[in-house]
Amino acid sequence: IVTHNMQQAARVSDYTAFMYLGTLIEFGDTGTLFTNPAREQTENYITGKFG
Repeated sequence: IVTHNMQQAARVSDYTAFMYLGTLIEFGDTGTLFTNPAREQTENYITGKFG
């Protein structure tokens, strides 16, 4: 599924990929990606600091 809805992604997926401008920024377990992302850019997007 491709979505911009963070709640939907967290609810329906086991794994999540964060892409920005066609570049894969981060991929991993959905729970981990949303609660403890490895990349600052991912965290900034999830928390609404950009995007």
